[in-house]
Amino acid sequence: MRPQVTYTVNMTEEPTQEVLDAILEKAKSFTTVENMEKIARKVRWNLRVSKVHLRINTDGDRDIEHEYYTWYYRTADATDTSPENIDAYQTWYKEGE
Repeated sequence: MRPQVTYTVNMTEEPTQEVLDAILEKAKSFTTVENMEKIARKVRWNLRVSKVHLRINTDGDRDIEHEYYTWYYRTADATDTSPENIDAYQTWYKEGE
């Protein structure tokens, strides 16, 4: 399995859409190729971080109410390093959409 990074935000109530958008923007601004490479080096992963998750729990239980994710590669083929297959964490998706 390829290395993945997960950001988890725990809240005590359902946030407004503006707050959700602000959290996602912070995650996007931190999720750069450079930062993911630093994380991978620190934990001695010999592979690139493949996927980054942002999970937001709004009520303290184990269920995640809001989840977003991004990939380094556009396809499952990590051996394809062509520019067409590199998204470099630019495209974010909302889980379930």
